[in-house]
Amino acid sequence: MRRCERTNTGLNETIKAFLKRHHLLDGNSPGWEIRQSDTGGFGVFATRDFDVGEVVFKDFPVIIGPRCIQKCPRICVCCFSKENLRICTSGCGLELCSQSCQNSSSHHRECKTVRKYLELNANFLEQFNQELFENLTPIRSLFLDEIDKEVVSCLIAHDRDDHGREIDTLKEKLGFKFNELDEQFLKFVCCVMDANAFEVALGNERCQSSVRGLYPLSSLANHSCVPNISHVFNSKHEMVVKAAVFIPKNSELFHCYTRLIWGSTIRLFHLHKTKHFVCKCPRCKDPTEFGTFVNSILCKLCGGPVCPVNPYKAYANWQCQHCKNITTGLEIEPITTLLGQLIRIWLPFLQVNWISAGSILKGVESSDFPFMYNLLNGKLKSVVPQYNQVAVELKWKIVWVLGHKPGYTWSELTLDQLKIKEDICIDLLNLLEKLQCGQCKMRGLLLYELFCCKREGINRLNGTKYVVDPHKLSALLHEAIKILEHDVTAPQEIKNCSSSTNGWNLRLRDWD
Repeated sequence: MRRCERTNTGLNETIKAFLKRHHLLDGNSPGWEIRQSDTGGFGVFATRDFDVGEVVFKDFPVIIGPRCIQKCPRICVCCFSKENLRICTSGCGLELCSQSCQNSSSHHRECKTVRKYLELNANFLEQFNQELFENLTPIRSLFLDEIDKEVVSCLIAHDRDDHGREIDTLKEKLGFKFNELDEQFLKFVCCVMDANAFEVALGNERCQSSVRGLYPLSSLANHSCVPNISHVFNSKHEMVVKAAVFIPKNSELFHCYTRLIWGSTIRLFHLHKTKHFVCKCPRCKDPTEFGTFVNSILCKLCGGPVCPVNPYKAYANWQCQHCKNITTGLEIEPITTLLGQLIRIWLPFLQVNWISAGSILKGVESSDFPFMYNLLNGKLKSVVPQYNQVAVELKWKIVWVLGHKPGYTWSELTLDQLKIKEDICIDLLNLLEKLQCGQCKMRGLLLYELFCCKREGINRLNGTKYVVDPHKLSALLHEAIKILEHDVTAPQEIKNCSSSTNGWNLRLRDWD
C-alpha cells in the first residue's frame, strides 16, 4: 500500500484527486484547503467566504458498510434496504433484498471472499449471520485499489488496544485466516474507522442507523462544540456539508462529533472515550454553556443554577451562580445519575444514533406523553433549570410524539396539545440560538414542526382566532427547506418542495 504524504500539499492533492474521481469536485479551487491547525495536526479551512446555508463541499465514502455494534439492525449488504431480506443463494450467509443485489459485482466479490475463508455450519447459522454482518465493513477494504488505499492511509488512526476487535472476531469466532499483510491493513482500517467514521443516514431508520462510512475530507475537519458547518446525507450516500453560520475566508471548518444538546459533562466524557481527546472549545470552557445551563442543576438554597467550577475535572466542586454556595462533585453525582436514568439518556446516549427524527422515538410510546409532560412541568422544575439536558431531552421527545404517534396524530391533537408542541418548538429553537448552533439539522426539523403546528391551527380555526403573520409562516417553511435540502431523511413534504425550483413558493401561496 502506498502511503499518503501527510503534508499540506500531499493531503490536498490526494483528497482532491479522490473527489474528482467521484465527480464531486470541479477545478482546483474548491473553496477549501487542508492546512496545519492550531488544534493540532491538520484541519480544513475556507479559502473564501461562505454564506449561511451554502454548500461548502460534498464528500464520498471510501468505505461504507454495517456498523460494528451488538444487535445492529440487519439490512441488505448491497443497497442497505431493510425490506425483503433473504440469505445469499451462493452460500456466504449475508442477506440481500433482490436478485439485482444478489447478482451485483460488489456482492459477488464480497461473497467469493467470505466463502473462501469459511465453511458454514448450519447449527449456528443465525449467530454466524449476525457476527459476520456486524464485522463485515473492514473486509471491504481488501477490495480497495491502491489509490483508495492511499486515501485511507491519509487519515488519523487510533492506536489503542481496544481498536481492531472486528478482525479478532472474524478470526476467533468465524474462522477467518488472513495473511500477515492483510491482517495488518485490516486492523489499521478498523483504527481509522473508529477515529473518523460517520453514522450514515439512509432515510429508513426507525431506531438507529445501521451503516457507517469513512468520508475522507470530512474526516480531516476538526471538532468543536460550537461548529460552523453541518452535514446531511443524500440518497447516493454522499455527505453534503453546508455552512451553519457565515464563514469568513481562512476560517477553520468545524464539525460537532457529539449531540448539540448534551451538557459539557457527557460531551467531554464521550469525546474522551470514543475519540481520545479533550475538547477546549469556548463552550466547554464556559461552565454556564453560554448562559444556557445545559449541564446545571438548581441550588437547594436559592434556586439558582449550579455549575461545575471546572468542567474538565472529575468530581470538581459545583457553585451556584447566584448565592455562590459550593457543592462537592460527590454530592452532585447521585442527582445527575438519577436524572439520566429516569429517562434513559445518560450512558445509552453513547450508543443511540440521533441522525434521523425517527431514532428519537426509541423506547417512547404514545402513552409516555402524560408522564413526560407531567414530569417536565412538575418535580423536574424544582431540580433543574429550563435548559438542563434532561428537560431538553423530554421536550425533544414530546415534539416527536405530538403530531406523529398513534393517539396524538395531527388530527387527534387538542388545541391545548397543539399549543404545548408549538411552545416547546419555540423554546428549543431559542436554546439552539443561545448555543450558537446556526442552521443545524435540529433547527430545520424544529422549524418544520413549528410550521406544521401553525398550519394545523389555521385549519382548525379558519384563521378567525388563530392569528398568524403569513410572511413569518412562509419564513418558517422556507428556512426549513433550505436547511433540510439534500437530506434523505427529511420529511416528505420538504422533499417534495425541494424537488421543484419554485416548490416552496407554490406551497406558501396557500397561506398568504
